[in-house]
Amino acid sequence: MPTTVQILGATRLARGIVPYLLEGARAQVVAWDPGDEDETRPWFAPIRQLARDNGIPLGRRDASLVLDLDPDSRPDWGQGVAVRVYAPAGAPSPDVNRALLTGGEWAMVVADGGGRSGWSQAAIEVREDDDATALIERATLRGLEAFAASLENVLAGATALPLPHALRSGRWRPQESFVLWEQPARRVVARIRAASGPWGGARTHLGETPVWLEDAELVSEEPTPDHLPGTIVAVDSGILVSTGRGIVRLGHLRPSWRPRRRAADYAAEVGASAGYQFA
Repeated sequence: MPTTVQILGATRLARGIVPYLLEGARAQVVAWDPGDEDETRPWFAPIRQLARDNGIPLGRRDASLVLDLDPDSRPDWGQGVAVRVYAPAGAPSPDVNRALLTGGEWAMVVADGGGRSGWSQAAIEVREDDDATALIERATLRGLEAFAASLENVLAGATALPLPHALRSGRWRPQESFVLWEQPARRVVARIRAASGPWGGARTHLGETPVWLEDAELVSEEPTPDHLPGTIVAVDSGILVSTGRGIVRLGHLRPSWRPRRRAADYAAEVGASAGYQFA
């Protein structure tokens, strides 16, 4: 008799693990609850299509195993197995996109419902040129590897082994995507990289217009005492902006709710030049 599985979560990892369960495991997915998701969101359509194609009802049903693939959205959920992203020991932030802010080696961990123990880990390398989309793709692959290595234990309901150090989990909050121009240039670039991809970009304003920054590069880490943080220094192939220490070049942005633009083209369109201020 196959194990019956209730899936919780709308993460990209969920969209990878569900086909894996259907194709390669002795498990029957009886229901999939993506949580309190707005059906107009772009990530909901692939879930609905995958569930429909495989005859999986959306919602909740009784099952012998609850597989929670987005446990941070349900911190009090005590059942089943959680597959999470965890920070390495000593990292100041726990989520995968925050890895772009902190660097280091991260790991996907198969853990119990409380996130206190796990069967396996798979390392995630954080590369210099990563943005959030690239890192999430790699994290999803590593999560599948960790899940596959632990699958027999998961399906058997075995007791997980203690992990070697205390792990924390958290959730990327929208307010964390705001650019803090008073920070050093390297940290400003890291925040813009971390907020890219599914998060839509790092948030700032040019005048009264909200702007989402999609990519940036480090130009200089030398102090710029003649420019307040957030000041446009020049416009070349991008928009050069001063920070608390150094200068960054903005490559692409989205003004208000409009489509993605080259930053230099947008500056020319609105007449933004040296001396204009991001806030």
